[in-house]
Amino acid sequence: MSPPDARPKKTPRLAAAKGAGWRRLLEPYDPLTSLALTMPVFLVYHLGLLLTDLRNGADLVTGLMVQLLDRSLLGYVALTLAVAAGVVVAGRRMRARHTLELRSLGPVVAESGVWSIVLLVSVGWLTAQIVGAWILDAHEAAPLLQLGPRTLGPIERVVMSAGAGFHEEVVFRVGLFGGGAWALERGAKLSGPRAAAIAAIVSSVLFSAVHYVGSLGDAFSIASFVFRFFMGLAFVALFRFRGFAVAVYTHFLYDLLVFFVFGR
Repeated sequence: MSPPDARPKKTPRLAAAKGAGWRRLLEPYDPLTSLALTMPVFLVYHLGLLLTDLRNGADLVTGLMVQLLDRSLLGYVALTLAVAAGVVVAGRRMRARHTLELRSLGPVVAESGVWSIVLLVSVGWLTAQIVGAWILDAHEAAPLLQLGPRTLGPIERVVMSAGAGFHEEVVFRVGLFGGGAWALERGAKLSGPRAAAIAAIVSSVLFSAVHYVGSLGDAFSIASFVFRFFMGLAFVALFRFRGFAVAVYTHFLYDLLVFFVFGR
């Protein structure tokens, strides 16, 4: 008679949890969960604007909010908090079609922190390999890192990083990439992969170009333009395969890393 197997057997629940864990690494977070998890970044930026007169160039709503509220400080704060709370409340009512997993905030932030470091190293290296042979003037080899304005204080750096993380992902990834791919697929009858590829390239070109516009825009250089274009493609990939929240937090943490570690 063979001895009984002393090893603990996996219960169906444990096996399902393990399978769910692997699927979580291969599938994007639910759109509703992603939106709700980005509310801290939204609040950091919109409430942080009370401490600075700067505003992210992709922020299309703050000026209108202030005008509609007749520049009422209390009204602006109340509306900002109401928007964030409304997303969470609406999410709870939409659970029939979507999932709302607020406990995923920790994993999302941790994953995004890893991605921010990976992109900082890999995109910088790729840009150097491609652009290095083209540069004729040493001054044109502007920092490959997205340093941005160098006169910002600590609070302004956090606020502007949050604004870039949230609003630039909304405009360039959700709007231009997601909306553009949908329009090309439905309107121009392109295949899904071709529509996504065109939308990714166009949105990334515009994402790079916008960093040279306005009073806070950087001086143009081939190196920085190519670097930001590749960063745009990287954020597109994160948005497509990991979800809106991972793209937002990776962008936010990346800018914080550059501002506080590499900025001067």
